[in-house]
Amino acid sequence: MKLETKISLILIIIFLTIGAIFFITGFSALNLLNNLLGINGLVTYAIFPLLFIGMLILIGLLIERQIRKPLFFFIRWIDQLSLGVFKMPDTIKNFPLDKMRFSLFLELKSKLDGLTYQLNTAEKERKELEETRKNWTSGVTHDLKTPLSYIKGYAAMLRSEHKWNEEEIKEFAKIIEEKSLYMEQLIDDLSVIYEFDKMQIPLDLRTINLVTFVKNVLEDLRQYPMANDYPIHLNVKNEGDILLSFDQTLLKRALENFIMNAIYHNPRETTITVSIETIKGSTLIEIKDNGIGMDDKTIQQLFNQYYRGTTTDKSHLGSGLGMSIAKQFIEKQGGQIIVESEPNRGTKIKILFPL
Repeated sequence: MKLETKISLILIIIFLTIGAIFFITGFSALNLLNNLLGINGLVTYAIFPLLFIGMLILIGLLIERQIRKPLFFFIRWIDQLSLGVFKMPDTIKNFPLDKMRFSLFLELKSKLDGLTYQLNTAEKERKELEETRKNWTSGVTHDLKTPLSYIKGYAAMLRSEHKWNEEEIKEFAKIIEEKSLYMEQLIDDLSVIYEFDKMQIPLDLRTINLVTFVKNVLEDLRQYPMANDYPIHLNVKNEGDILLSFDQTLLKRALENFIMNAIYHNPRETTITVSIETIKGSTLIEIKDNGIGMDDKTIQQLFNQYYRGTTTDKSHLGSGLGMSIAKQFIEKQGGQIIVESEPNRGTKIKILFPL
């Protein structure tokens, strides 16, 4: 039996019960009134049925408009939500919502309004994430296929009957090596994401001089051919050593990802400055560039592992995983990341570690 039918039966029983009570008490009251006032009983008995019928009609209308229709309205609303239709149903025929009187129903409507809004928001976010995930999967697949096609092509050329000179062979080998390294890096990133999901990343915290560590990281980064066009500076604002407990492997990878992201997404000659200082019980590492900056939407998506960015013309260099991995590595060590950026004003990535 449908819920609406059950409710209708219950309301009919309530209606009949009220009618019976009214009939018994009303008839008894009229008899008593006849005796006290000496009124002709026939007149009373003629008036009573009219009063009784009128009262039944009034009670029926009250139950219909103020109880049954609102209940059916809320049942329809909940049914719609359960079916994935996250909106308020059309108003019941001949029953505008502003005629709802009982505070219980008004409170229920308010609760359902809030729930509908939250479900709508969640559904919108789910669809956006699903679309981003599809685009990311398509992009990563393309990223793997493209270097693979290079490798296959140059391997086929080397295997051909053509007599390549030594310089050409070295050039082909260099391209094959570069494409292989890129594929290896991409597979490593995917592996890291998987290990993070499984909580399998070990943490090896050691207290080390942060200044020396960052100097070494920057020195390694300057060896990358692409970094030659981007001046990278170190600015230490405190004198002496800055001792900090951190995992060298994770922090090195995070700093590399942040700095390489600045290189990928900015034009040549963009200056990158890494600053270190201690402030208010924390150690701050700031990676600042004077590049093209980001708008608010890009900042919000920056650490989404499925976001691949939109401002670079070097799309083959980024899987979209680097920033997500960097953020997870920092947070794994108890750090916090703050991003400040404006279009055409550059970007600051602030990494805070508690002392």
